[in-house]
Amino acid sequence: MTANLRLTTDEDREAFYQLYQYAFNRQDTPERRAFFMDRYQHGRIYGLHDHDKLVSGLYSLPFEINFHGVKYGMHGIGDVMSAPEYSGRGGAGKLLTTALTEMAAKHVELSYLAPFSYAYYRKFGYEQTFNHTVQTIAAKDLPRLKPTDFSGTITRYGNDGLALINDFYAAQPVNQRGGLIRPDWWTHYLSLKHDWSVAIYRNAAAKIEGYLIYERQATNFAIQEWTTSTPVAFERLANFVTKHGTSFETFSYEGPSDEHGLDLLADPYPLTVKTVPYMMARIVLLHDFIKKYPFTGTDLAPVRLAITDETLLQNQGIWELQLAGGKVTLNRVTTDLTKRSDLQLSIQQLTKALFGARSLASAWQHGQIKGKLAAARQLDAVLVHEKPALIDYF
Repeated sequence: MTANLRLTTDEDREAFYQLYQYAFNRQDTPERRAFFMDRYQHGRIYGLHDHDKLVSGLYSLPFEINFHGVKYGMHGIGDVMSAPEYSGRGGAGKLLTTALTEMAAKHVELSYLAPFSYAYYRKFGYEQTFNHTVQTIAAKDLPRLKPTDFSGTITRYGNDGLALINDFYAAQPVNQRGGLIRPDWWTHYLSLKHDWSVAIYRNAAAKIEGYLIYERQATNFAIQEWTTSTPVAFERLANFVTKHGTSFETFSYEGPSDEHGLDLLADPYPLTVKTVPYMMARIVLLHDFIKKYPFTGTDLAPVRLAITDETLLQNQGIWELQLAGGKVTLNRVTTDLTKRSDLQLSIQQLTKALFGARSLASAWQHGQIKGKLAAARQLDAVLVHEKPALIDYF
């Protein structure tokens, strides 16, 4: 197989699309071609050829994310694929390693992806980080709501409503826990890919205070996003949902966290709640990520972390981390992992801890990291502990 891994020509683009269709059993339609090509032009595309035939591919989409007020570069990996006759030969792994190496060279701090196999991507330093909660209720069990404030208005839109809510989306705290800073092109791509409706609540001063993105399926009213900033907005949009009770058999909402609304219902039994694993993340550049990290404390006595990262060796080694009056000092003291350290852990476990997905003390208790429990608790005390949240998918 040839080693020219970047795909840049029109012929490459068409070959990638054809491989995508076959590998994922997708049909060629004008709609699919439109959203696929729109996304493709914004990515860094990689592929392996056998002679002149494209046999493996993936894309790396450049984004920025908001992590508790800190902006990080993040590349989303997608369409990781190989022709079935070339599956198992390591082609996809070679492309992923190349993409990660180029991210590091460009000082991109993070990468996310949606896994087909958690075990496979853990080999490349990714870890399950984001969860979603799916809530489902039958139409007959919808709560009866009586709004008390009718001063504002709800306006319905098609996909053209997506562009109207971007600023409101970005301002919400839940979307600042690792969520995308959505560029205009991404909003346009979503409008090409999905047949969504948007309901926006505006107060009496015509200011947006909440929105719903939903899909009217055959028998299910599927809420994709539901975000409000005031009780009135929540009440009015909830009432808007229940007004569809005679048109659908079930109602569902998939939200970007482990949170649920069981305690908010007079009778929670009819509501089915299921937490599902969503996307994986990995730190691409440890030094760059920690130097900007939004620590919750200003002081931390020196802690030595023995980090294993077999894919990106610039992260591997024993690092000494210290906070003094809010100033972060991080130095790699040695690449010899057998030397003295307080905690021994993989880049995956460190990613989870820094994202707030699982504390170091909990990871220690479950045998996922080794070392001194006191050091784990010491570092935990200055880390973010709100669960990460991500709505978008790529």
